[in-house]
Amino acid sequence: MNFNKTVTLFALLIAILCSPLLTYADTYSEKHTEVEKLFKSNEEKTTKDAIWTANNIFKVGVINDGSNRNGYAQYVCSVLDDYGFKGKGIWVQVIDIVKLTSNGKWVKLGESRCK
Repeated sequence: MNFNKTVTLFALLIAILCSPLLTYADTYSEKHTEVEKLFKSNEEKTTKDAIWTANNIFKVGVINDGSNRNGYAQYVCSVLDDYGFKGKGIWVQVIDIVKLTSNGKWVKLGESRCK
């Protein structure tokens, strides 16, 4: 085996071994889990589902009733403040849950950058 093939195989092996580390690079705190659980619960009637897509991006899925959902996103920010996220620069996106489940598209109905 020549040197270039050896180096290529070694690099490939390293990439395969390290890929699980890259997959789990975004880990979430207990507070992330708690707030997600709240918005998935029956306590929050408007939200049908919720997910963190990054440490600072929280998406909540709602039924599209035709209204602008920026106000609801601001409400989500206030709840996040109560859970210790105040000043963390969280971006809340309110998405159409029906569009997401029917065709996989993340259609944004409203948003707020929490302060």
